[in-house]
Amino acid sequence: MTHSKKEILISAYVLAKLLAVDSLDKSKESAGLLLGYVNDEGTLVITDFDTGRQQQTSTYVVLSDEALVQIVEDLQKRDKDETIVGWAHTHPSYGCFLSGTDKGTQRTYQNLFSQAVALVVDPSKYYRSSKQEDLEVKFFRLVNELDYKAIPFGIYYDDLTTHLANLVEFNIKWELPKLSSEEVRQLHEKLSTITSPAMLETDKQLLHGFIDALSTSTEVFVEGGEGKDVLETIDLKLSEIARDVNHIYNEETSNFYAVLNVVAVIVIAISWLLIAFLA
Repeated sequence: MTHSKKEILISAYVLAKLLAVDSLDKSKESAGLLLGYVNDEGTLVITDFDTGRQQQTSTYVVLSDEALVQIVEDLQKRDKDETIVGWAHTHPSYGCFLSGTDKGTQRTYQNLFSQAVALVVDPSKYYRSSKQEDLEVKFFRLVNELDYKAIPFGIYYDDLTTHLANLVEFNIKWELPKLSSEEVRQLHEKLSTITSPAMLETDKQLLHGFIDALSTSTEVFVEGGEGKDVLETIDLKLSEIARDVNHIYNEETSNFYAVLNVVAVIVIAISWLLIAFLA
């Protein structure tokens, strides 16, 4: 990741994450903490956004004490050298500025960290148009007890952000390949030889059924056929995983993370099949 000389650099991933949370209720303000570090050139680099349970209205938002404690605890578990570098909140439909209450909050953060910033986003026009230029984003920092100034910033794309951006460029369509009976037999044999403790017997049986569904036989796709049952089982298992993810993450952000985890499970399952086939 290359950083140009700017006072603030924010990952596009952070903005996407903030909008994912805010879009759950576009009529209310949303808030969270900004995580990052100061690089060797003195630039404030914002790498992540974290949030939790909060009290929200159309003109007011505050994170709960429990959410703040959880964010700090999670930050301490990270391997990266990051800290809290400011806070962010949205102003639905009324522009980017710091209210009297906002200035008081920002004063607290700057007393703890002199380079702390307040990120204010008004996404209302963006929600209507889906055009990036309609997303109003501004960073502020206090210059004294009463006044504040806007800080110029740049947006950077790291490997994760670039990967996600590439994904949304494609109209992904899932199709099951058709395998010959001989290919299906070979896959079953290869799968049976795998003895990795990471693969449970129930998972192996599920994959055996998945292999059958990849055969050229039309019987597996007819109503009530074995292949249909297998696909329904896979779909049910993915739904169960999604529900588990919902319990792991805060309710406000669970849907966003559940989708990512389900995609990961699909990729792992396909990888197992490829390893079995090519080994």
